[in-house]
Order: sequence, then C-alpha cells, then structure tokens
Amino acid sequence: MDIGPVIAKRYRIKREIGSGGMGVVWLAHDEHLGRDVALKTMNTPPGLTQDQRARDAERFRREARAAARLDHTGIATVYDLGEENATRFLVMQYVTGIDLEDRIEEQAQLSIEEAASIGVQIASVLGSVHARDVVHRDLKGRNVIIRTDGVVKILDFGVAAFLEPGTARLTATGERPGSLECMAPEQILGKSVDQRTDLYALGCLLHKMLTGDPVFEHHSELMLPGLILDHPPIPLRDLRPDAPEDLETLVLELLAKAPDDRPPHAGEIWRRLAPWLPARGDPATALTPWAEVDPLRPFRHPMGPEARPVRSWARTRRLGTPG
Repeated sequence: MDIGPVIAKRYRIKREIGSGGMGVVWLAHDEHLGRDVALKTMNTPPGLTQDQRARDAERFRREARAAARLDHTGIATVYDLGEENATRFLVMQYVTGIDLEDRIEEQAQLSIEEAASIGVQIASVLGSVHARDVVHRDLKGRNVIIRTDGVVKILDFGVAAFLEPGTARLTATGERPGSLECMAPEQILGKSVDQRTDLYALGCLLHKMLTGDPVFEHHSELMLPGLILDHPPIPLRDLRPDAPEDLETLVLELLAKAPDDRPPHAGEIWRRLAPWLPARGDPATALTPWAEVDPLRPFRHPMGPEARPVRSWARTRRLGTPG
C-alpha cells in the first residue's frame, strides 16, 4: 500500500511526528535497509531575502554536521543528508519513548532519584557535546526523550553553536535561537554563548522535574525575558521541602544570571548529582519485563539485558524462545 511520497528513492513518508520553526519531522521507512527513521525537512517561509534563505540553509546543514560529529549513546545517530525538489532533508535515528515534558506532566513531580537519573544522563551527553566545541542552545523538555528502558536521548541540534575559532556566525542581529522557558540570560541579551548556557538550561529542567513548574512563568510570554534577567529563582526547598540542601544549592548555581557564577562544566554536574542515583538492583530483577518508562533502570541494572515489553516477553515464551 502506498502510504506516502518517497524521498531520494528510498525514504517512504508515513506521518508527521513533530514540527518547529526550522522544519517538520516525519516518521519514514528506509526501504533500502528496512527500518523506520526520523526524516526532517527544512521549512522555507515565504518572503525571505536571499541572505536569509542562505543563512537558514546553512543552519540546516550545520545541524547535520553538529550531530554527525557527535558519538554518544544519548544522541540520535545521523544517517543521511540530502536535497530533493529544492527541499533539504536530514535522516536520523528514530527514537521512541516519552519526552521529558510529558513525563513531568504525568508525574507532577519526579522523585529525587528519577530527577538525578535523568539529569546525570543529560549531563553525560552535554559533556560529550561540549568537549567537541558544540553548544546545543535549545535544551528543553520536548528535546529530551526517555526510552522505555530508561535511556535518555537529546534531540534537535538545529540551533547548535560551534565554539571553534573562525566558525561563521549565523544568527542575525536581534535573533534569539532557543525556547524562552529554558533560555539563559546571555541568550536573552544576544551575547556570546558557551557550555554554561546549556548548563543553565539543565538547571531549568532539574527545577521543573523536582517541582513540576518552570523556573519562571507568566500568562504573557512577552514578560518572560524580564523575569529571566531580573528576578531570582525561587529556592528549590521553598517549593519541595524534601529536596536535599546540596541539590537546592546545585540548582541555584546552575540558574545563576552570570555564566561565571555557574558550575564550569557538565562533569561537575554529573559528580554532584551522582549521590542521588538509585542503588544497584538485584540482577534477577533485570530479567523482569517492563511495562512503562523507567529512568532508574540504567543505574539499577547497568549493561543489563535489553528490556522488553510484557507483550514481547510473553510472545517469546509461548514460542519457546529462551527468556
């Protein structure tokens, strides 16, 4: 059955799975290798000048280069980049799971262990990214996917910034790449960014995981920049009394207005979150089939057998396949 157009004589579009300012993400099937992939096509809004079109095209190519040069379990793999009928496309690993924003909405507040488990994995990805002179610049809940086995993946390097000398500046005056909820003060002001910009965003995510609410919110988004620039965040334990004092201190340091007042690198965040990771579990429980997302699993059962949903487990048992 023909379920959609085929791009590059290879990728058959199934359905739209997301969209944003830079483009649309589709679930597609790679007919050469027989696997599903995520295919992102670039938006070209009407009315752009030639310079704006060239800048957007370069930003799209940069996403592919930024992601392709990174090698980490927590980053979706880039498979292909191309253009067809004047439409640029990027093909990446299709990651299934729940995004962090939805996880927080489901749970209202995450446990200390779960927030630490997710935060440590994000810090690990950021450490790898920053070591290669790349800053994400748009870290937010919708860009963090938690697979059912608990592995965290960070998506969308569409506004990633290179820190290498000589890299062309692609952001025009007045543009602020990223999303306001997790945007650092230096981004609001249009100043230079570095790895500490991503660490501010991680502080925003930790705050929201632990309290259920963003650091700053207002019924008018136009008021958010002023709050981010001028208002101190509410201390974590004012909103979550059971939070450890050291964890509150870490979140407040991450949310410092000045980059120099934040922790210097992602490895420091990893170290300071590690005390709240779950203890190693009984190896026998690693074989228990899961039914829902479990961000604690990678720490309770590191390098454990691949988790499978209950239906898959039951089917293999019926067929006589060893569990």
